Amino acid sequence: MPTLVLRNLPDDLYGRLKQAATHHHRSLAQEAIVTLQSGLEGAPDLPRRPSVEESLDWLETEVWPLPVLDRRTDDEILGYNDHGYCD
Repeated sequence: MPTLVLRNLPDDLYGRLKQAATHHHRSLAQEAIVTLQSGLEGAPDLPRRPSVEESLDWLETEVWPLPVLDRRTDDEILGYNDHGYCD
């Protein structure tokens, strides 16, 4: 079974957890587990992160086909002159 260590727990949160554990006749660890379970129960699952292949497919179909509206070079857009300085 995995182990979770919490560091730098705010004093007020620790106090509330300890108070709840005492009220429910549980250890701090048991109370933390029950609190986490009830807090995550019914929470929506996080959306799946797209794979690299899916991201590349999306770029190929949705982004790269877009027309180029500005034909200036990168240096022209940034304002560099022929000597490499910004004008």
